[in-house]
Amino acid sequence: MENKENIECSIMEEVREMRRKISAEFGHDLNRLVAYYQEVENEMRKSGKYKFAALPNEKT
Repeated sequence: MENKENIECSIMEEVREMRRKISAEFGHDLNRLVAYYQEVENEMRKSGKYKFAALPNEKT
């Protein structure tokens, strides 16, 4: 059985790999990447399945 530290390292490496793949899909272009994440956020908000913390400039 793996110890907790090894499991956490494994999870973090998996997250980093997914981030690298998503970034590569957008040519590592920060503007395109941010636009993608904003669209994902909008879709998640519209679905009603998720709760989001209000940003300082958002009315609750």
